[in-house]
Amino acid sequence: MFERMQYGHESIAQSRWVATHGTIRYLGEWHTHPEDDPYPSGLDISEWDRLAGNRKDNRPQLAVIVGRKSLYVELVPNMEPNIVLTPID
Repeated sequence: MFERMQYGHESIAQSRWVATHGTIRYLGEWHTHPEDDPYPSGLDISEWDRLAGNRKDNRPQLAVIVGRKSLYVELVPNMEPNIVLTPID
């Protein structure tokens, strides 16, 4: 289990963004699921939507779940439907 701590993460990301004049930036969230082909839980989806809604730059957030055999990747825009990204065979 991972618990996002209230302090520290945002200030580190902000300092990196300022120090690099915007070339290093926060893209989104990732975590693992202990399944072959991962799928987001209700908690995953609500957390992604909350984080995307809090972005000050209004850019979409990238959300990634790493499974044992595949990835689940979703683009989470603020106030628009999410877009599931699938690999091209």
